[in-house]
Amino acid sequence: MKRVATVLTAISMTALALVSADAATLRVGIQDDPDALDPALSGTYTGRFVFAALCDKLVDISPDLKIVPQLAEAWEWAADGKSLTFTLRKNVTFHDGTAFDAAAVKFNIERMKTMPDSKRKAELAPIASVDALAADKVKFNLSEPFVPLLANLSDRAGMMVSPKAAQANPTNFGAKPVCSGPFKFVERIAQDKITLERYANYFY
Repeated sequence: MKRVATVLTAISMTALALVSADAATLRVGIQDDPDALDPALSGTYTGRFVFAALCDKLVDISPDLKIVPQLAEAWEWAADGKSLTFTLRKNVTFHDGTAFDAAAVKFNIERMKTMPDSKRKAELAPIASVDALAADKVKFNLSEPFVPLLANLSDRAGMMVSPKAAQANPTNFGAKPVCSGPFKFVERIAQDKITLERYANYFY
């Protein structure tokens, strides 16, 4: 019986219909109830399905396994491989209306590296410091060259959350996550459903 209950756990996402102004509801079944909806703390496979709609990343991976832009439009490695500079998308906002910028990236990386229970520490360990060079430019300074960094940033280590929301609820951010993806969080009922709705100000 418990197995049936977990299989029937669903994500309900409200989206706009392609040919109509009326809203439609898309229900997606997942096999387990995800753990914390906080990219710094998440460790479950099923959590990725929710994050795909909820939290954008600095970079993504294309179907042919290439690193492609998402929140970062471009990036450049230093000649010695010990720093990586990103050019960020402009006019992107988190679901609470606050701006996504270099300061937000710096906050997120430092948060994931220093939170006591963060599961991203090893993935981001080579990052020694982060410099916000301008609103749309951020530089990661590495302790040593680390080629897998971009791949790590294409998953939860690269997901950006609202600094304002994370600072307002530092111990239980995952209960009401605020990111910058195409859908925003509405409600979670454990072992039942997670409801998201379309974010009207999404940059795509």
